[in-house]
Amino acid sequence: MEDYIRVSDITNYLKCPRLVYYAYKEPRTENAITFTYVESLLIREMARSYADVVQSGNMDDALQELLDVAANQLTAIYREELRGIDEEMLFEAFDTVRSYLEGIKCGILESVKRLGSNMLVELLTSHETEPVLYSKKFGLSGSPDRLIMVDGVPGLSIIRTGRAPESGIWKDDRIRLTALSILLEEEYSCVVSSGTVEYARYGIVRNTKIKRADRRKVLVLAGRIRKIRNGRLPYRPDDAPCDYCSYVEICQVTPTLASRFF
Repeated sequence: MEDYIRVSDITNYLKCPRLVYYAYKEPRTENAITFTYVESLLIREMARSYADVVQSGNMDDALQELLDVAANQLTAIYREELRGIDEEMLFEAFDTVRSYLEGIKCGILESVKRLGSNMLVELLTSHETEPVLYSKKFGLSGSPDRLIMVDGVPGLSIIRTGRAPESGIWKDDRIRLTALSILLEEEYSCVVSSGTVEYARYGIVRNTKIKRADRRKVLVLAGRIRKIRNGRLPYRPDDAPCDYCSYVEICQVTPTLASRFF
């Protein structure tokens, strides 16, 4: 499956095209375990069971229980990623996430009010967790965080642990959701007209339409990524997140004229 463009490649391209280039051309560097990373893993594990919180009689107790379970199981689930973690960092991340619980509860209550509890539970209940999907037609592969069934129709959801926009969803999340929708349509011979983004740090669940323009953009970006994989060094955008990039020391900073088209 090495010839397939991963949906994560498209996500990386949107951050900086050179992330894609170095991920394929250079040995992967082992990232240091950071507090933010541990915190995001805790939130992600909790989010997988937010449907139970919606159906619980006491959301405060249910969220605290989810956090306790996530903290207890985290190093077993992410054995490789958290190898050698400082336990103090895990305790600190636990305390920080605990401070988010009230906000998560408020977000879930707002989502219940907007979507209805039955619909929200359907959107938060996985038919299958992290299925790997492939498109032979477009040479794409990827895994949604949830494969869900709403009224017998396949759908998907992605879980994000960062900031939530004031309304709607972030552009990068919309493109990722669209790419995964294309995969789901080929796998199940269906039409995916909408998808769900869960901003788990805030308990916010937003359903959004899959747009034609975004479908077109996904396929254009996949074509650009294939050229990068074939050896094209792409242009580094001015707003590239270099401060957080593990390839910053080897990244060439002088673009060629041709690279600007990628």
